[in-house]
Amino acid sequence: MKALFFSMALGIGLALWGAEPQAGVDQLMAAGKLAGEQIYSILH
Repeated sequence: MKALFFSMALGIGLALWGAEPQAGVDQLMAAGKLAGEQIYSILH
């Protein structure tokens, strides 16, 4: 569950940090999914 929240926070941070509004949604989803997978593999 921590990985989910962390990945969401990371995705939102990346989206706010320099993405255009529409691209921000795609970046948020991609970054969140990638971070979630990486963290999940580390923790398990």
